Parts: sequence; C-alpha cells; structure tokens
Amino acid sequence: MYCKKCKNVIKDNEYYCPYCGYNNKKGEEIKNDNEITIKKCITNFFVNSFNAGGVATRKEFWLIYLFFIVITITLSLVNLNYIGVIINIIFFFPIMCLTIRRYHDTNKSGTFAILGAYFKTGYLFSFFTSNTTIKYILIVSSVIALIIELILLSYPTNENSKWNPVNGYLD
Repeated sequence: MYCKKCKNVIKDNEYYCPYCGYNNKKGEEIKNDNEITIKKCITNFFVNSFNAGGVATRKEFWLIYLFFIVITITLSLVNLNYIGVIINIIFFFPIMCLTIRRYHDTNKSGTFAILGAYFKTGYLFSFFTSNTTIKYILIVSSVIALIIELILLSYPTNENSKWNPVNGYLD
C-alpha cells in the first residue's frame, strides 16, 4: 500500500504513515510528538488526572514526573517534609494514572506502575517512623524501585502499542 500524501510504501495494516504522519484511513494528519508544548502537557495531566486509559508521550510524562520529584527533594532539603508528604498524597493517583498511560505508550502493562506506588509509599512512610534502620531501608528500597521504574519508562514510544488510540485499537 502507498501513502496517499507522501507516496511512500507502508504496510497494509498501518493507517498512519510512519514517514509523514498522514492518516490514510480518515484523510487527516496527526501531530508529531515534538509539537506538544509545556502548556499542553500540563493541561493533559490535569484533564486526565484520573484516567488511566490511553497513552502519555515521553515529553508529557517526564515534564510532570521530574517536576514532582524536584519539588519533593527541594521540600525535603529545606526541612518541609510534611508539605512534601501532603503534595505527594494529593497527587498520588494523578501521577499513577500518568505513569500507567506512559507504560501503555511503551506497550507495557500498567501493572508495572506498582513500582512507582512502592516508591511513593516507601518514601512517605519513612517520615513517620522513628527507627532509623527502618527509615533507611524504606528510603533505599524506594530509590531502587524508582530507578527500575525510570529505566522501564525511558523506552521510546511504540506506535504499535495496543493501548494507542492512534492505531484504532481503542476506537
């Protein structure tokens, strides 16, 4: 099959041209990942706060996720841990939904988001324990879970993801 716009050869089951992004099924173009602005990332995060379906681009995920990590670390460094805990509790489910959507974009199950949940809860519980050994175990295991999750989420977008609505799987 040939793309109707750029005339490159594409697979018969591909609706979107991998070269130009033209939708050969409906006759419309899709936006490139580079066109997503910071404002659109923030808007998508708040609009889809409790929506785990669909996908989240790499740019959308990292912008929001790193912002919350920087806020948490900054509050921890200036001894405002309880404000950081409150922020993490408020945004726990929205960040989890964002993480699940990012796993979907890499064609992995959102079940891997449990690693992120362990990171958040281990970090939060470390402030409420007085035993320093338990506190350090919680913090170290949380950091290990965070590193594993960040490695899993660093994979590029998989256009053939079964959760990607662009492919027509979630019409």
